[in-house]
Amino acid sequence: MKRLKIQAVKKEAVNEKYLAALEPHIPPHAFACLLFIQTTGRRVGEAIALKRSDIDLETGKVTIGTTKNGDAATAKFIPQVIHFLRNNPSRHGLVFGFVTYNGIQNGLRRACKRAGVQYISTHQIWRHSFATNLHESEGWTSKAIADAGGWKTVRVVDDTYIHTNKISDKATDALGKKWAISKLKVV
Repeated sequence: MKRLKIQAVKKEAVNEKYLAALEPHIPPHAFACLLFIQTTGRRVGEAIALKRSDIDLETGKVTIGTTKNGDAATAKFIPQVIHFLRNNPSRHGLVFGFVTYNGIQNGLRRACKRAGVQYISTHQIWRHSFATNLHESEGWTSKAIADAGGWKTVRVVDDTYIHTNKISDKATDALGKKWAISKLKVV
């Protein structure tokens, strides 16, 4: 039997402008969860399973008992998430208050509609954007990104999670700078 060819959906990464557009339209617990995953690369399931006993608000450290890979992991909250958690009680005994993946997904879908921005699934926003944004920062290698986000291999980060934005423009700009300092002229 011949396998049908399925065209993969092009993944996108988002940045802080996208998150800023969402913030006024998304419930605070959902936004805190979004920031946590956006800045740590942790998976949605890992974030929504967090309990207060898994976190230390003084240091910002988070302990994730078992990841998808079967390993334990640690992460760190950014100051905005720590501030939110100090000032808001847990719901349902969970840090971000979501019992299921669908709860946060549906909230995100509604917030995107209200904000007038394109809806992009939670997995794509968080894991893909985490890798892409670090890749575009100076000094971040694929190995460092894989370690920081909890991926087992560098290859999966390179092949799946890093999305180059306007790469041909960046290449032209980089090479243009190199040639701008040369004495060659087009006659």
